[in-house]
Amino acid sequence: MARDILIMNNLDGGYEVFIGGKRRVFVHAVDNVSLTLRDSEVLGIAGESGCGKSTLAKMIYGAIVPPLLVRSGSIFLYTRDGNVVELNRLSIEEVRKKIWWLEMSYIPQNSMNVLNPLKRIKDQFINVFKYHNMEMDKNEVMRHLKDILSSLSLPPEVINAYPHQLSGGMRQRVVIALSLLFNPRIVIADEPTTAVDVVTQRIILSLIREWRENSKSSLMLISHDMSVHAYMDDRVAVMYAGNIVEVGNVFDVFKEPLHPYTRALIESLIRKGDKTIRKGLAGQPPDLVNPPPGCRFHPRCPFAMDICRREEPPAVSLGKDRYVKCWLYASKR
Repeated sequence: MARDILIMNNLDGGYEVFIGGKRRVFVHAVDNVSLTLRDSEVLGIAGESGCGKSTLAKMIYGAIVPPLLVRSGSIFLYTRDGNVVELNRLSIEEVRKKIWWLEMSYIPQNSMNVLNPLKRIKDQFINVFKYHNMEMDKNEVMRHLKDILSSLSLPPEVINAYPHQLSGGMRQRVVIALSLLFNPRIVIADEPTTAVDVVTQRIILSLIREWRENSKSSLMLISHDMSVHAYMDDRVAVMYAGNIVEVGNVFDVFKEPLHPYTRALIESLIRKGDKTIRKGLAGQPPDLVNPPPGCRFHPRCPFAMDICRREEPPAVSLGKDRYVKCWLYASKR
């Protein structure tokens, strides 16, 4: 069985926002989240926009920029050399020098817009080499750059282009190539196919999957699109309003979704030959400044009971690699 290489325990955080310089509110975007990522695994984080997926990714990667605040919890990483590092105990300088690009890389949401418009693509790659003090011959660097771009179906001449000379899909793949530059053990991909057409989306996902299978690295894939998870994941964790509400093997979750929210996400998918009219969930996601008591999903849940409105549901284990956070299954604890 593959070992855990990234362990998240009771992560709690969100955004501390000051209104008018006086009134402070806290947007509770990640609430007591515990997850593991295994060696050579694709773990999907699913859920609608605003559920806390991107905030969780930033907390794991260490991209903690105000107003983002980590209030409690721990993140342990097993490094290449076999050591265990508690990521949230490291300084930002240690994270940048020892973790980013080398152990863990991050493909941010809307990543095609993170490239410096005033620099050629090759210069943006060379800057990463310089930052990590990588001693390589210039010709060797160029060969490596062309190889990594080629692995993402990008022509060699891309290295001499400026970002504005490339299509959106090509810029997206350049940023992905940057994140894979030093063959990291873990890649966190936050909506890597945002703002590209469905054909380009399929190409990008296929290239990421091929890279991961060849490198044996681990991937944490964040997406609101359940069809992306069906195509890519080994396991999937479903997130709602800052909570992880269900985790399981992707085939088991799609075959038999347990949490009412997971069912609604999967039932929203369009299936070939099925002409049934799709119905969205009633209501809206809760206000994370003042979330509802009990289960955060209860205002929209068709199965809500009195206890759902009063008490937070327990996490119920239902066999190997499967658990759900819902009062409907509390008797099976």
